[in-house]
Amino acid sequence: MMRRPTDILGYCQPLAIHPGGTTELKISSNGPATCDIGIFRVICADIDPNGPGAEFEQQEWCAHPDVEIFHQPINAGSYALSLKTPEIDWSVPFEFTAYLWPTCVDGGLQTVLSWGGLEVGINRQGRLYAKYGSDEVCCSTALLERRWIKICLSVNPQTHRMFLSYERQTRPGMLSEADRAVGDLDRKHLVPGDNAPLILAASGTGDKDATGTRLSSTRHHFNGKIDSPAIWQQKTAICEWDFSLNQSGNTACDTGMQGCDLVLVNGPMRAATGHRWKGDTESWVHHPDQYSAIHFHDDDLTDCHWKTTRKIEIPADARSGYYIARMTTSQCTSDVAFFVSERAEQNSDKKTAGKTEAADILFIAPTATYLSYANTHIKFDSHNTENLYEAPMVISEEEMYLNEHRELGLSHYDTHSDNSGVVHVSERRPMLNMKPGLYTFNYVNDTHIIKWLEAKNFRYEVATDRELHEHGAALLSRYRVIITASHPEYYSTPMWDAVHEFQEHGGRHLYLGGNGFYWRIGWSENMPGVVENRRGNSGVRTWEGEPGEHYLASTGEPGGLWRSSGRAPQSLVGVGFSSTLFVRSTYYKRTTASFDKRVSFIFDGVEDEKIGDFGYRGGGAVGLEIDRFDVHLGSQHDAIVVATSHGIDKGGLLSGEEFITTTRALDGDQNGLVRADMVIFATQGNGAVWSVGSIAWPTSMTWNDCDNNVSKITENVLKRFCDPAPV
Repeated sequence: MMRRPTDILGYCQPLAIHPGGTTELKISSNGPATCDIGIFRVICADIDPNGPGAEFEQQEWCAHPDVEIFHQPINAGSYALSLKTPEIDWSVPFEFTAYLWPTCVDGGLQTVLSWGGLEVGINRQGRLYAKYGSDEVCCSTALLERRWIKICLSVNPQTHRMFLSYERQTRPGMLSEADRAVGDLDRKHLVPGDNAPLILAASGTGDKDATGTRLSSTRHHFNGKIDSPAIWQQKTAICEWDFSLNQSGNTACDTGMQGCDLVLVNGPMRAATGHRWKGDTESWVHHPDQYSAIHFHDDDLTDCHWKTTRKIEIPADARSGYYIARMTTSQCTSDVAFFVSERAEQNSDKKTAGKTEAADILFIAPTATYLSYANTHIKFDSHNTENLYEAPMVISEEEMYLNEHRELGLSHYDTHSDNSGVVHVSERRPMLNMKPGLYTFNYVNDTHIIKWLEAKNFRYEVATDRELHEHGAALLSRYRVIITASHPEYYSTPMWDAVHEFQEHGGRHLYLGGNGFYWRIGWSENMPGVVENRRGNSGVRTWEGEPGEHYLASTGEPGGLWRSSGRAPQSLVGVGFSSTLFVRSTYYKRTTASFDKRVSFIFDGVEDEKIGDFGYRGGGAVGLEIDRFDVHLGSQHDAIVVATSHGIDKGGLLSGEEFITTTRALDGDQNGLVRADMVIFATQGNGAVWSVGSIAWPTSMTWNDCDNNVSKITENVLKRFCDPAPV
């Protein structure tokens, strides 16, 4: 009997669609059941009874009663699969060679190569083994983790002997013999691999799907890097896979005789340092030969490949915005989020089917950030969480479920089972914390802005940052004002450039959050809905990438902080991430400069000394993560700081990139860099930017039914920015 919301899971593909488009809802349940599906526009997703009040608007254009649902499995774990089966003469000797960098040798049985009756891998004792038919050989010594070895399996059907050996690499180009094993082959059990799929980093338990690009199920996944695998016969490379080629793709090239390329399933990490890496480069673009490895994980996931339960057709005149598909049974209710996103116009005509002229305001939903946090396990896996909050963690039912069901995929804040960082996250899976619920960070907080816009009767439209990535400034050009949300943390180069171009060509921008424009990411062109992030060696992070692996495979650009690439957030929006403040939130006070007549409109009708000494996140408008003004990091010299935070104490902590020496003076009581600044500045062509510098700001806008000084200030600025008169 289903009683919990986690008894029904689902996702929409694609996550964002245009009016007039279609998305496919994919549902899985604990067992056979029926449910009703309704579609709702989300006005506020905050279900906290002490919050502003959850609000949903049911849509009459889509309802599906009595839908039959059933369990759909997830086959997590990355591997490489032959698109074309290699052909060899099984009656004469052949070899399989490869370099391995195992990362988890005590994690159970792991398969490196599976091909019909041939198998090479690591056994439960951490030793290298090989099987051919019913015969097996095994080395006597356990492998070391995170050390390169070269393995070689030689099979001689003529002498009925099998040789398995490995050598340890002491430094690039230097090998020393470590262990070898010899075994006999039973003449009765020689099993060739003709017509069987060749698999690297897993063994298959099912057939290929209809496309031939994945297996229905796999097991015994290898954790670690594989470099330069090859099959040899009579000193000729039948297959020789070069992983340094096509780094941004999801296929691996065979440079041998037969062209048996491999398709990479579930997004193993490309652009990984190989056995030739010497430590003299950090860029696979400049030295591709040193990046000849792929890192596989047993918990990678880029696509659940669930069957479609129902198609959701969006009317051409549907409002853009945040939406949910609500699945209801007699026992439980579960929501799946999706977005209806405005598209870039191809001409100056702002009319679309069934619509009047477009609104002046565009709200940009930060889906890259939502995906980066989706299904995070940080409360269970990181000791830093309780340190930040200085309180025991409250664990929701969804978080408990995620901890027990890691096959749902990980977040950019998690590490794989081998303790390496997660670089790929995907929209093609259920995301339990990207929907209405008790996980308030990001998605739920951002819907406070939607609720406020509705309450103040502003005409606005919504587009996702994926649309921003694809269409750039063309998406923004027909709007006078854009609003970025409480935490637009993850930005690609096209997204950043589009916002900058919009601002510099007369556009106006309300940045209503903190810690935005922080990490440089890439959207994969070959894995739809996948975001890539490489943590560098700076920034607030839960893991750090391996040395030399900080460049994005999807784009060839350096990953890590935008600040490390010379584009600190201050250079775009006037403020940039400075501090965390999770213990409690506090408030702003006006600066002397705020009384300048040029910016006094911001505070029209506001007489209070304290601005935002209230709110739904910690009791104030300054909280969670906060940004500061700093001309040394690119803040505009002619910008005006109109308000700054007060009351930050020891709970406010300077972010890691802000100091290079550990001292006792890193908290809000002792360090002047621990603050939030509210900034406004003009740009070329009558443009302007107003930034509040705090994630908690939007959750104070809705306080007291949107009747408060935070709300009033935001309304003053938005109305002024909508007015075409010069700011």
